[in-house]
Amino acid sequence: MNQGFVQDRTGTIKKAFVGLATAVLCSAIFPAVASAACGPQAGQGRGAAMPVWRSFRNLASPAAGKTTATAPTGPTIVGLWHVLFVSGGQTFDEGFDQWHSDGTEILNDNSVPPSLGNVCLGVFVKTGPGTYQLNHPAWNWDANGNLIGTVAFLETVTVASGGNTYQGTFVFDTYDLSGNLLSEVTGTLSAERITAD
Repeated sequence: MNQGFVQDRTGTIKKAFVGLATAVLCSAIFPAVASAACGPQAGQGRGAAMPVWRSFRNLASPAAGKTTATAPTGPTIVGLWHVLFVSGGQTFDEGFDQWHSDGTEILNDNSVPPSLGNVCLGVFVKTGPGTYQLNHPAWNWDANGNLIGTVAFLETVTVASGGNTYQGTFVFDTYDLSGNLLSEVTGTLSAERITAD
């Protein structure tokens, strides 16, 4: 037998085992959500049922007529942050969060491995000086890679007067493919700005 083939196959088996172990760990941490992700999953066809987006809470409505994400008053949330989510005294999630001046947001989190899509997108509005509301949807998959619904991180945060930290609250909702709410986790979050120096 070709020794190069054996080495390659052993490396592939090790990678597959590490991936499986990571998925099992994520399932243990988030039992209601087998694997929440934003990116497409291998083997997932276009024929899958789509989530009912109207089931997400519309965070823009309460801010109608108020300041926008680019308003100059108060400290800005625009930039890159290290964020930690805590629920019931336990770490729920952690990530690097990029907030943009156009009202969009990208979270690169560590709750799922990159192969399951650990980069997700959101939108936010400014509701007061230094205060923001975020709606951050993502896809939800079962352990076999089947699309089973959606999830949403809903956040209300306030940037501290110095502009280098923020704190707030979050709601993490899971929905089935028909838009029915399946579970809800609430908690607090805190973040520290990441700078270039």
